[in-house]
Amino acid sequence: MVVKEIIHKHLSYTSIPEFFDGEYWPSQIWYCLRKQYYSRISPIPMSLESKKFTTLGTIIHEFIAETLKKEESVRVESEVPIRIPHPNRHDVVISGRADDIIIVTVGKSRYVVEVKTIDDLESKRSYLPRKEHIAQLNVYLRAYPNSKGIILYVDRGSFEMEEFEISFNPDLFNETIKRVEMLHDYLIKRELPPPEGKENQDMKWQCDICEYRAKCEKQISSNSNKKF
Repeated sequence: MVVKEIIHKHLSYTSIPEFFDGEYWPSQIWYCLRKQYYSRISPIPMSLESKKFTTLGTIIHEFIAETLKKEESVRVESEVPIRIPHPNRHDVVISGRADDIIIVTVGKSRYVVEVKTIDDLESKRSYLPRKEHIAQLNVYLRAYPNSKGIILYVDRGSFEMEEFEISFNPDLFNETIKRVEMLHDYLIKRELPPPEGKENQDMKWQCDICEYRAKCEKQISSNSNKKF
């Protein structure tokens, strides 16, 4: 058990992300609004379970990026900066470093590749690609006009892969902008957003690894008691 304890100890060394007012990360916009609110107003370290998923995802992402770099006919970039000002509000910007995408250039064609790890790919193929993943990649495509998007799903257990080609969708981008606006307004008003992870069937999986789950459920229970 010595090795396991050492690994867990280092996985537990989790720093709390530093957010700046008005700046929102493409990778988090489609997380549950309540989780995003908690992470900015009363942040706590990522849970060990979440860190395991994040670490494994990072390892697979890095392996794929390094593998693509070995192909002489393509040019690969990773950890590229993203900054998209809000079209109408000067106090809001989508910003951050896109460390979960890979820019691949083949001749005159450019691909924005988003790598997502998943459990039991075979049983989930009918649900893929997930809307939140399409929306995230869609933001990157807005930052890289005339590019083609690819979501690459990788099974954590078998390393089976499935890829989907995505084109930029302006309507979905506007929907993403509206989510940013909603979160920003909740934060300004210090008003707790609805628990999307509990109320939206497509988001329920987020609750399973959410470090704010206990706090959220306590708040839901408290609100229910106030109704009687």
